[in-house]
Amino acid sequence: MIESNPNPIFMNEQWHEILSQVAQLQKESKKKGGLLWYRGQRLAEWTVRSSLHRRIEDDMRFVGQSWDEKSKIEMMRDVSKTLFYKFKSRAWNLLDMQEKSDWGIVFSMQHHGIPTRLLDWTESFACAVYFAQDGRKPDEDAAIFILDPEALNKNTFGVEGLVALSGDEGVGNISTHNYHPGYISTVKLLPTIAAAPVHSNPRMRAQSCAFTLCGDSFESFENLYPDFVKKIILPASVYEDAEIFLDLVGLKHFGYYPDFEGLKRELVDHMDREIRTAKEIFQDEGN
Repeated sequence: MIESNPNPIFMNEQWHEILSQVAQLQKESKKKGGLLWYRGQRLAEWTVRSSLHRRIEDDMRFVGQSWDEKSKIEMMRDVSKTLFYKFKSRAWNLLDMQEKSDWGIVFSMQHHGIPTRLLDWTESFACAVYFAQDGRKPDEDAAIFILDPEALNKNTFGVEGLVALSGDEGVGNISTHNYHPGYISTVKLLPTIAAAPVHSNPRMRAQSCAFTLCGDSFESFENLYPDFVKKIILPASVYEDAEIFLDLVGLKHFGYYPDFEGLKRELVDHMDREIRTAKEIFQDEGN
């Protein structure tokens, strides 16, 4: 028999406001027949950029160089192509059959932390909260970014829907070849597009993955497309509320990382929680 708790947990009013805001945005999107994508980042001050863009800028700062935009774009394209062919040649025997397509290789690169143009999003708000909380300290502000992907494509290419990466062409007359590191040949500046990937590995399925293919600009995503992406701050004051929310959802590390890495993290996290609980009990007994 489940008894009522004489000391119920009251969640922070700020957390209720955040949930209400997200629910309203999702409701409005569904009315229009659209969908929303979410991205969680554990530090609110982080901008939204692809790992490839971040790596190029970090490397330039490291060597003490400041290049113009055109030079940075050329370097990014060259590095991207080199990484793709090196990964393809060395990882080929390690890839599953479904990962051996042109875009499957790029998804695998992203999956294993190699810089690409791909920027991770998810169709699940809960998953975005998980990533916002992952590695976050209780006194830090995190952020959730909410994207209208179809409106983005409508603005950048004038076509509705998502770009399919399973074949050579996407919706309308959008070619994805110029975004692929193995085929980059254009001198035209590429905008960002929202793509519907084939879920080529279990993590992508578990995380309800979606991607934007970032264009050439090194400007942050939220500054380039302010009309299509909204940033919601998760202040430090709602840290515990977000943790309670994730416990209620019931998907932990192994749920979002259905592999040995996720299992390890979940088991270690459980051990850490038990130790913290034991410490609290011993402290209470000593008082």
